[in-house]
Amino acid sequence: MRSVNGPDVDLAQLIAEQFGRGPVHEVKTTVYRRPPHDMLGAEGYSLVSNYFLRRVLPYCMMHNIISKLQGAVLSNIIGRQKKGRIDVTHAEIAKELGVNRTSIGHALDALCEKNLIRKVKRSSYELNPRVAYNGNGTEQRDFLAELRSLDLESRFPDQLAPELTLFPRSEIS
Repeated sequence: MRSVNGPDVDLAQLIAEQFGRGPVHEVKTTVYRRPPHDMLGAEGYSLVSNYFLRRVLPYCMMHNIISKLQGAVLSNIIGRQKKGRIDVTHAEIAKELGVNRTSIGHALDALCEKNLIRKVKRSSYELNPRVAYNGNGTEQRDFLAELRSLDLESRFPDQLAPELTLFPRSEIS
């Protein structure tokens, strides 16, 4: 409040009334912040974990832990996902990659064994949301909770194959 010619006057109210807007009403708002993405890396988040792209995938491809075909199929799946879910046939992936359809099944099986993806049913997969995720942090958190509640023997999505856990988190800077 500010004194204008004597009595205390609410400046905002005075301005509103002068512009014909009537009395000023108090408005309260609550700001909700979405949680950050929970990716494999500790720095910077994107749709694909920076840590996975920078450290894990290149190393695995250079040392034949992940074949070129598996890397191509994983990239194709990451690009297809909608909030971690992928509905695609082997033939669709094969056509886009220009390879034989039967080789796609072997690549998908290998990616499942490494816990990078999970087969839900025929032509339906879930991408490990800690590696790549299309959606905001709240949606990713909810999807992770849903997957964790399945309590899978493979420990998907939190445990990758041992050969993929090459660098401890403390190395990330």
